[in-house]
Amino acid sequence: MKTWLSLALMAGFTGAQMLFVSTETVAQSDRTITCESQNNRYTTCATDTSGGVTLQRQLSDARCVENRTWGVNDQGIWVDRGCRAVFRIATGPTTLTCRSLNFKYQFCQIDTRGGVRLARQISDTRCIENRTWGVEKQGIWVDKGCAGEFLVGIGSGSPSSPQPPAQQEQVVRCESTNNRRVDCPINTRQATVTLRRQLSGAACLQNRTWGYDNRGIWVTSGCRGEFLVAKGNTDIPPTDVLVVCRSRNGTYVRCPANTRRGVLLQRQLTNRPCRQNQTWGFDNQGIWVTQGCEAEFLVRK
Repeated sequence: MKTWLSLALMAGFTGAQMLFVSTETVAQSDRTITCESQNNRYTTCATDTSGGVTLQRQLSDARCVENRTWGVNDQGIWVDRGCRAVFRIATGPTTLTCRSLNFKYQFCQIDTRGGVRLARQISDTRCIENRTWGVEKQGIWVDKGCAGEFLVGIGSGSPSSPQPPAQQEQVVRCESTNNRRVDCPINTRQATVTLRRQLSGAACLQNRTWGYDNRGIWVTSGCRGEFLVAKGNTDIPPTDVLVVCRSRNGTYVRCPANTRRGVLLQRQLTNRPCRQNQTWGFDNQGIWVTQGCEAEFLVRK
């Protein structure tokens, strides 16, 4: 019995050692620093924080809350109001995964002063800088379904993978009034045009009620929409489309749309509740709303 227990303890100890080594290997470029607010006083612990800082272990009874009792400034890490903790400092690039779940805005907190680059998109929805993801001093934000792995702390001199030529994007509004064909002049040479947002009850279907050529964008049969013109890369996957559908005075309204890839409620525009399969839904002919539901719907492409 004693022999079995000794072997079990040795096996457990060996396993714990292996786990510890594995963790260190993953974070081998990181280091830790202890910073303490003595007598509840504000204290700065000088260190290079350009690679990012995270709270590893709280040592005090007083809570350590980022941006309230601890944070990062140009001199290093600061603590206040009795916060005492061990902080992990990344001295090399860190990979952070940030996801916009259910197409909602999400903020992922991390020190971004060392630079941020999108390393890999892991969502079907496109991740476009300053449109569906961006960087602030205290973290990275994602929106509208973007999910990605971001390289944080790359530094100004760090090598990066070749980037495609910068795109020049603009939004153009084009409307067919009285069901007539309307041409909206815009330079579409070496550009891709996608429907960004349908504004009409009449369906906007590419090559049927809207399209584009070298002269610009055209619409017909009552299609009214906002179109995204992107230059610099003509191999761009289609983007999701926002469709506004409104039940006026509680009536049943159908908004034609290509719903084969699915529809999501993006934003409710009225106090009347929009509940799927009760006050809104979709089928192969489009989106329907009733009982006063008014909302923006994301039509997947």
